[in-house]
Amino acid sequence: QAYNCLIHFYKRTLTRIMTEISMLPQEMIGKVFDHLSWPDLGRAMLVCRSWREVGEQPARWREFQLVVTEKNFGDTAVIEETLKSERFSQVRHLILELRLWRLLEERINSEADALRRVKIMQEIFRIVWQHPHTESMNILEFGDSYIDPEKMSVIPPKLRSLTISLNTSLSAEQVQALFCGMKKQDVLTNLEIIDKDFSEVDRDTLATVVNNLERVNISDSNLEFGQIQAIFSLLGHTSKLKVLIMSSSRHVEMTREQLETVLRQVMVKNCLKTLVIGIPSEKHEAMIEGLPRELIGELEKKLDVFVLGFETMIYDYDY
Repeated sequence: QAYNCLIHFYKRTLTRIMTEISMLPQEMIGKVFDHLSWPDLGRAMLVCRSWREVGEQPARWREFQLVVTEKNFGDTAVIEETLKSERFSQVRHLILELRLWRLLEERINSEADALRRVKIMQEIFRIVWQHPHTESMNILEFGDSYIDPEKMSVIPPKLRSLTISLNTSLSAEQVQALFCGMKKQDVLTNLEIIDKDFSEVDRDTLATVVNNLERVNISDSNLEFGQIQAIFSLLGHTSKLKVLIMSSSRHVEMTREQLETVLRQVMVKNCLKTLVIGIPSEKHEAMIEGLPRELIGELEKKLDVFVLGFETMIYDYDY
């Protein structure tokens, strides 16, 4: 009987407290919501219509990291509706991790099925890529056949950070289109593209884009020496580059003398604070041996971080 009385007391107290909280101005409820985690905010929005209206405000969800995967979105209409919904209309951070093509591939029984799959994936990329409020995008897994180079050449206007992972394949044409687009967009500051073929990217375009950014990781990108030289030749007063992580091509004979020439260009006045250059293991000793010790010493004093390491080491470098 005492237990039942206690439960009755708590129910009455809780009901009174909830009523009083619900009577608070929406601005006050909003300030409380600002301190909730995303899961807790989602649960709070289920309490009543008033709380849902406060929780749905687009500004509250701007910093939410929306992940587009085969698990949480079934078709293009759902993705488009989600990004246009009040809650996510101003979301700034997107991750594209679509393995849906694997599931579709298993069901392909004809050429028509294959074309349908390509169209679906192209539409998914278009919807995500063209979201107008995106400031950071991470493309973790996507096939190159699903990306239209013409679409990729138009960079989201507010995009500040772009990461394209190892598991996303890009053709040389798509990489070239991407850099042409980045040359026209002046908001982007961070770029990480690993294990892609940059050999056909115009060297002047590549150099201009890299020096307009602040943090760049283009490891294992099959860079030609002329492209590397062009990047370093633009280091100077107008360069914004602070962090550069890169590697030379396994297929290009970059000599010790050429490496020294590039490193001396770092000594001009610029913003560069971190330089990490990965060198193929079979070329490492030949390229490093004989570099002037005074040059290495000057670079170590000038830069916060200076590394000439094996190519495989820079994958683990904290970008």
